[in-house]
Amino acid sequence: MTGPGAPMTVLAVGDVVGADSAEWLAGRLPALREELGAHFVVVNGENCVVTGPNPMDGFGMTVEVVDRLLDAGVDVITGGNHSWDGPEVEGVLAHPKVVRPWNLEEARGRGVLTLQNGDRVLTVVNLLSPTAALPGMAAPQPRPLWTSWTELAETEELPGAVLIDLHGESPWEKASVATALDGQISALVGTHTHDPTLRGHLLPAGTAYIAELGMTGHLGFTGGGFDPMHFAARLRGEDHMRLPAYELADGPLTLGAVRIEIASDGTATAIERIA
Repeated sequence: MTGPGAPMTVLAVGDVVGADSAEWLAGRLPALREELGAHFVVVNGENCVVTGPNPMDGFGMTVEVVDRLLDAGVDVITGGNHSWDGPEVEGVLAHPKVVRPWNLEEARGRGVLTLQNGDRVLTVVNLLSPTAALPGMAAPQPRPLWTSWTELAETEELPGAVLIDLHGESPWEKASVATALDGQISALVGTHTHDPTLRGHLLPAGTAYIAELGMTGHLGFTGGGFDPMHFAARLRGEDHMRLPAYELADGPLTLGAVRIEIASDGTATAIERIA
């Protein structure tokens, strides 16, 4: 981790679920960015559209929704296990402001992106835990996280403040990675499980950490933004592939997000929830 050049404010937004949720976020973002004084906005968009009837790859992104979010003020869109889903995957992964998990054998797309705003520099890294890559999904199987980070740090330039979006199931795994990288990165934010963890943490050597940003979308069902009937069917040992596509929730909209303050030496000084 090197200094970002000047103190910065980063707004990190968790999994956007559904195209209307993406539109809601896009409409709200200009005022929110100004209110927070955010120099960078990082959004996980892997669930922003329902892309097809197959329950295993029912989410993903489209170029149109990606462009809408970027036009509204998003600086980079991260992904996860659904980064390879949908009919527009080639165009989405080729987009210069979209990153997909770095730790896979995959020629398409990029897993690291460095952003600059004046004299402020932020490098965003996307990683995928093996816990979030289910058999039968289009996502390639990820390499182990620590091996991947070691390789990444040795082979890629990571200038400025470094923020990792770690897409995975286990909060203990995310906490372990954040602790192992404390002082080497400015922030680690967890995504994938959709239900937000309440507290963010400032680790002893200056890394901001939160286990789960939470989803951005409609509340309802169990709070993940869609009906988890496929997960329940798998639990019962049933063939969930015979079920209809995911049904999105239609309750009130919620924002899963945090504001992170980073000092000129790359040390995080604050992390707080934004509703």
